[in-house]
Amino acid sequence: MGFHPYNPKTDQQFSSLGNACNSRNLFLSPNIFSLAFFLSINSIFFRSCDSIDEQGQALLTWKKSLHSSSDVLNSWNPSEPSSCNWFGVHCNSYGKVTEISLKAVDLQGPLPSNFQPLKSLKTLILSSVNLTGNIPRELGEYQELSFIDFSDNSLSGEIPVEICRLRKLQSLSLNTNFLEGEIPSDIGNLSSLMYLTLYDNQLSSEIPRSIAALSKLQIFRAGGNKNLKGELPQEIGNCTNLVVLGLAETSISGSLPSSIGKLKRIQTIAIYTALLSGPIPEVIGNCSELQNLYLYQNSLSGSIPRRIGELSKLQSLLLWQNNLVGSIPDELGRCTELTVTDLSENLLTGSIPRSFGSL
Repeated sequence: MGFHPYNPKTDQQFSSLGNACNSRNLFLSPNIFSLAFFLSINSIFFRSCDSIDEQGQALLTWKKSLHSSSDVLNSWNPSEPSSCNWFGVHCNSYGKVTEISLKAVDLQGPLPSNFQPLKSLKTLILSSVNLTGNIPRELGEYQELSFIDFSDNSLSGEIPVEICRLRKLQSLSLNTNFLEGEIPSDIGNLSSLMYLTLYDNQLSSEIPRSIAALSKLQIFRAGGNKNLKGELPQEIGNCTNLVVLGLAETSISGSLPSSIGKLKRIQTIAIYTALLSGPIPEVIGNCSELQNLYLYQNSLSGSIPRRIGELSKLQSLLLWQNNLVGSIPDELGRCTELTVTDLSENLLTGSIPRSFGSL
């Protein structure tokens, strides 16, 4: 059973059929091969385009939300297959968008909230471009960001706490907008932060004590926020790399903390037209790199610390319109780099020290 004896006729038929099939296969083979090759190439091509399109589509979606009459984004066009060639867009060697830099152009619209496909984005500069609306919470999802500059726009609302998730962020510039509310209490989570500029907004509340965790911070400018209040926290002394501290034209009150003497690299302290009171701490003399001390238009009291004379690099000393008493210390004459001094409108007594003649 199942065994068929040799039959020349039948075998010949099968042989003929097999030959016919082989001939047919040989005839079709080039077409099948061409089709397979075409599909393979197209598959590779479209996979590549999908990768580019995903980034480009995100950029084009944001472009559609803008109301600019400018032609600055004309190159942002689907006819250009690579978004890496678009104006203001920079990519790495793998074709991944790493930087978007648009400055001083008229965009008129919101910040992007759909840049999740730009997984390699490190720098996002959109300054002086007429942006409006809130800072999107989605910004906290762009985990590779190290540089953000949204300065000089018309942004409003609060600084989203989600921004504090960006552990690689080194520079955050949000100055010259209409931002309100608090400086996020979790700002200390930005452990890589070196530059924080928030000046000329409408921020309120106090400076978070978590700022103590920003050990790499070099620039902190939050002046021009008239409702920024409370005392300068003692924790500011932990920011030992601080070079510029700017809190002018705010409602910062209370005494300057003694921890300010830990700021060995500080070059500029600008807390003028504020509500400071109490004495200038003697430990200010520890700030050996200090060049500019602007504390005018406050309610500072006590005498001018003699240790200011230890500040050999001091160039500007503006203490006018306070409640300072006593005499001008002779030690100020040691500040041989001093070129601008204004101590007027205080309660000082005595004469100008002779040592000033050597300045």
